[in-house]
Parts: sequence; structure tokens; C-alpha cells
Amino acid sequence: MTDFAMAATIDVPEEELDKDGNDFNDDITLVEEEVPADLTFEEKLAALNTCVMRHPLNREILYKALAFCTEEHLLSEAEDFIASLPQFELATQNQYYLLMSLVKAHGLEFIERDDDGNLVTPAMKEGLTEDEADDLVATWSFKTTDVGDYFVEYNKPTARLVDLLNLVPERTESYIDLLEFVEAQPRPYGEIQEMLEGAPALQVMIDGHLETMQPSVFVDKLERAGALIWKDSGWTLTEEGRDFLVDMKKTVQ
Repeated sequence: MTDFAMAATIDVPEEELDKDGNDFNDDITLVEEEVPADLTFEEKLAALNTCVMRHPLNREILYKALAFCTEEHLLSEAEDFIASLPQFELATQNQYYLLMSLVKAHGLEFIERDDDGNLVTPAMKEGLTEDEADDLVATWSFKTTDVGDYFVEYNKPTARLVDLLNLVPERTESYIDLLEFVEAQPRPYGEIQEMLEGAPALQVMIDGHLETMQPSVFVDKLERAGALIWKDSGWTLTEEGRDFLVDMKKTVQ
């Protein structure tokens, strides 16, 4: 199985709608676009990874939407859930577009049901007018696919954070210091930069030369791992970041 990581950087051209549904790319289509039916599991997983990773401001929202829909949820429930996420304040796309992007990327199944809760299939709409087909459908809902379930499990924030620490174990203490610093109160980047100034963990050997990393690298890595979020006036801990900080402190004691 090919490895996929939320912390990876993938450069992909943007397909954008703002939160009001304004289309920034006239040739964008959602589920209406023809999608090959004979893709392998890994090809579908790669498409989902690209979808989630495409834009850093939407990344955690898309992941959480996949996790939320492991049980089937109505469109209105899924939209309300996304709107409740702190990350949604900075999202570049509206809830519906985000959900349908995951459908197109094989992460979510788009489900139509009739008044009795029975599944409405494409075959049932054959030969009907558009209005007749619409009359068959009472509700729209979403459920995570097998591909989406795998992606959610593989990319749990705790797993991402463990992977991050395992990459360079000697930075663990600095990560703890940074997480504790933003736990106390939201911190603008300038305060984080000042706090990390001179930290040995910022020193790295590149081609035989000792270089100093910018503190923004630490912030970026923790944000990608799901531990930090920008909220109001500064960086603060996510719920997952707070839980992980507790676990980390127990480990190093």
C-alpha cells in the first residue's frame, strides 16, 4: 500500500469557490464530471490525498468531514458540522463544495433517499424527466467510503504527531515548549519567534554546513500535524494538540 501523509507538501493547481459559492474557475464541475470507474484502491486514495492536501486552509476541515461521515449524515448535518469547526473561519470554499469535492475524490459517497428512507439509484431515474427524477429524492446525505475510512485512520492527528516526533526525536523538547507556550494563550508568530530564538532544535546540518531554521518551520509542521490552529489573534492548541501534549509530557518524564 502506498503511503500517504497529511504532512506532505503537494503542489496542485487550485479549484476555488469562496464561501458564498462564487466560482473562480469556470470549468469546475463536481460530481457531474465523468470519473473513471475502474480506478484501483490506491489510485482513488491518491486522488483523495490530493483533494485533502490541495489547500492548507481547507485541509483539516476535509479530514474532519471524512471522520464525521463515517456514519451517514444528512447534507444539512454535515454542513452544520463543518460550519462549527474553528478552521472554517479561514476556509476558502463553502461547505457544500468541500463535501462534493470529497465525493469526486472517492472519499465520500453521495446518497439520495426517498420519503421512506429507501435508496434512490441512478437506474431508478432512467427514462424520467428532470422534475420526475427530483421528485423521487427526499433527502441527500453523505457516508465515508472504504477509501475515506482508510485515509481517516492513516491520518489521525495522533499518528501524524507521532510521525513528526519520530523524524527528529531531539526536537521533542522544543515541540513541548512550543505547545505549552500556545496552550497558555493564543500567540502571534512574533512571540513564538522570540520564544524559540536560540533553541538548539533550530540548528540543522545542510550539505555539511550548520544552518538555522526559521521558527515558522516548527509552527507549520505542528499545524500540518493537526496540533495548532490560528484563531482570533494567534496560534493556539487544537483539542488533539492538547491531548498529545499531555501524552508527550508523560513520556519524557
